[in-house]
Amino acid sequence: MTTHLLQDIAPQTPLSDPFSSAAAQSAVLELDGARLVAVATLPQRARGAIGKRETAIFRQAIATASEHRLPLVMLIDSAGAKIDEGVAVQGDLRALIGDLLVQRQRIPGILAVLGRHTFGGASLVAMCADQRLYPPGNRLAMSGPRLLYAHNTDPRRVDAVISSASRLRCDPAGHATSETPTALRDDIARWLASPRRGSFNVHPEADGGESTPSVRVSQSRLSQSQLSQSRLSQSRQGQPARIDCLGSAPPDHRDLADRALAIQRLPAGLPLILRCQWSCHSLRAIDEARLQSLALVRLASTIEHRVRSGDTVELVIDGELSGGIYLALAACASRVRLTVRGRVRSLPSRVAELITPRGDHPQASAEHLHALGIIDTLEVRDEH
Repeated sequence: MTTHLLQDIAPQTPLSDPFSSAAAQSAVLELDGARLVAVATLPQRARGAIGKRETAIFRQAIATASEHRLPLVMLIDSAGAKIDEGVAVQGDLRALIGDLLVQRQRIPGILAVLGRHTFGGASLVAMCADQRLYPPGNRLAMSGPRLLYAHNTDPRRVDAVISSASRLRCDPAGHATSETPTALRDDIARWLASPRRGSFNVHPEADGGESTPSVRVSQSRLSQSQLSQSRLSQSRQGQPARIDCLGSAPPDHRDLADRALAIQRLPAGLPLILRCQWSCHSLRAIDEARLQSLALVRLASTIEHRVRSGDTVELVIDGELSGGIYLALAACASRVRLTVRGRVRSLPSRVAELITPRGDHPQASAEHLHALGIIDTLEVRDEH
């Protein structure tokens, strides 16, 4: 592939803004007689990193595909979020992922074509698609390689885990593609011609049966009977259901599947409060091996499905929260509330110095977080 994936598949297509310095472009194009909306990151500009301008371009492409009921192809070669934009990127990515999960009900198929790199928020965007095309040289992970190397003893293990071969083994909607423009174009054309291009839905039952239907409360797992009794009791009392995500350790892939399944099994018509103290997603190779990005999007998708069904889901941030965990829980929540001891960061404080020379940006005020769309309300008193 070249550094501009849109030019690979449609060289004559005019771009939305050819003179923009943003690391993304979009176009409405025709391929073998079929019209589609295409949006691409530009890896030659800031390694395709996604920030405010890039999310705006992606969101406009999603809106166009939804309005005109056209298929959407996202060509993603990206190092992840623009760290220099600070915590603001969390609000932008929250809106982008929320748009993808909500609007896919109106879009007749979403395909993610991956380039060489798909890290961080870009990996979550890719997992919101119905299907994905992996070239041989792709590497995909919720965290960048440097961060994974720092937290895992064997770099070769990390490289194997985030490779396209590993992803194809555990992604039920993943397909291999060649890196040549002709093969890529043919694969997209075949996808467009397929009547099942939008058949894959991101739901937790696709987890493979390894998780148990439980909710973690104060670091313990409840049995299904205990879980049902707790919910029925809350329902009889007219109180919302509450799921706590507690503990200083990041959640593993089983924790994420547990939350998704617990939310899915709540009775209809019952409001839900998610109270979270998790600081960030896992940095362990074993959790990346289970395709952590897909597990996070399945959790977000379950929240979206519940909200779309008419139930409210409120996320209460009651500790430090950052990264993929924030995006998974906040993207489709009805409301995000910050408690007096809640914090939202662009990077977890314990790893920020590994990413930027000066560490993470200063903690934004609650008013700033609200203005950025990162939270919706601020809790002015302590409920505990």
